[in-house]
Amino acid sequence: MQTQSLTEQLLTWLWQWQGHNFPQSTLQNTRGYVLDWLGSALAGQATPPGNILLAYAAQQPPGHCQIIGTTQHKSTQTATFVNGALSHIVEMDDLDRDSVVHPGAVVIPAALAMAEQVGADGHDLLNAIIAGYEVALRIGTAVGKQHYHFFHNTATCGIFGAATAAGWLLGLTIEQMVWALGNAGTQAAGLWQFNADGDMSKHLHAGHAAAAGLLAAELAAGGFTGARHILEGERGFFAGLAPNADRSKVIADMGSTPTFKINGVSIKPHASCRHTHPAIDAALSLRPQIAKRAIKVVDIQTYQAAIDLCDNPAPQTTYAAKFSLQYCVAVALLRGDAGLEAFDTAVLGETATSAVTNLLLHIQIALDPEFEQLYPTQWPVRVTVVLQDGTILSQTIHRPKGDPENPLSPQELEIKFRQLTQFGGYENQADHWLTWVDAL
Repeated sequence: MQTQSLTEQLLTWLWQWQGHNFPQSTLQNTRGYVLDWLGSALAGQATPPGNILLAYAAQQPPGHCQIIGTTQHKSTQTATFVNGALSHIVEMDDLDRDSVVHPGAVVIPAALAMAEQVGADGHDLLNAIIAGYEVALRIGTAVGKQHYHFFHNTATCGIFGAATAAGWLLGLTIEQMVWALGNAGTQAAGLWQFNADGDMSKHLHAGHAAAAGLLAAELAAGGFTGARHILEGERGFFAGLAPNADRSKVIADMGSTPTFKINGVSIKPHASCRHTHPAIDAALSLRPQIAKRAIKVVDIQTYQAAIDLCDNPAPQTTYAAKFSLQYCVAVALLRGDAGLEAFDTAVLGETATSAVTNLLLHIQIALDPEFEQLYPTQWPVRVTVVLQDGTILSQTIHRPKGDPENPLSPQELEIKFRQLTQFGGYENQADHWLTWVDAL
């Protein structure tokens, strides 16, 4: 008898909820993630990459699925791709710390387009999103640090979640879903090299993963087969992309009353890479103690992944600034926030002669071995500020604002959503969207 593959074991467990709702508390939490994704997608339209994506969409044939917030209706593929890419631009979409995956930007666009295609209701949509998050985050948690050094987990692991969400709404059998995940895995891609120049590829990663996962599910519905052992096979996903993966994490803790992975996803309060958020929180907590006293030096101690992606003392573009620990800490200390306006082109242009630029020259970053051991279960940082008068101030953050242990309140989430819609030019529609999400 052939041993069940990892995807078969995972799907057999997950598919027992087909025809039923996931726990009510999880469904309610999921509405918050939909709202957060929606705000990010609407805000993304008011950016140069967003303009390019909308222009691309306008050139595509008409269909039945909406480009969010617009009058454009396109195919499931186009709508999923564009909505996914849009939601990953302003760097405020959700993030799971254990898997280092932004699940919303990949799973929700695929689920939304497929729900439109098949006429699913709000409960079906939420259930599909929960299932998609579960698969993406389990695989993402398994891949390990070496994978993340080269590959963008949102793209490589998120694609499995998109396929799952779309397949859930299509009513695929377990065998068909195994095929869908097999063909999702063979399309998995997304390299970090774009980050060296602050290019737009990160948005492409989310859009492609969402659309390619949906494609895999649609093909499986027609009988298009895919690798059964795509994860653990001799020439499969782990062997090629994550040789140090812990395969057991894909199927760990599959009890009858599990805590579904979506409940542990973090929501971002700041408009920058999540690796910068602990340092921003530390800087904001120190700022009142500094008052108007001059800063001599700032020392940031953190884990290796944060250094690899966010050690940039002289960012030249909005996107590079969002991935600069130095810039994010500087604006938090001097401006008192790291919101969308802290990264716009006008502010960046002003830094050439501002206190922010001067402070960048006096910020240093170092690896803390203890913090490295704690990552990714925790994303710790210590920010130490030495003032010109000799005063030393220090703050350590292990769980930044937005983590499940330190969550945004419903009121804070709504405030964030309204800020995102205002940035995107949709402030007059904010109440409509809030009502729509609540009705799910």
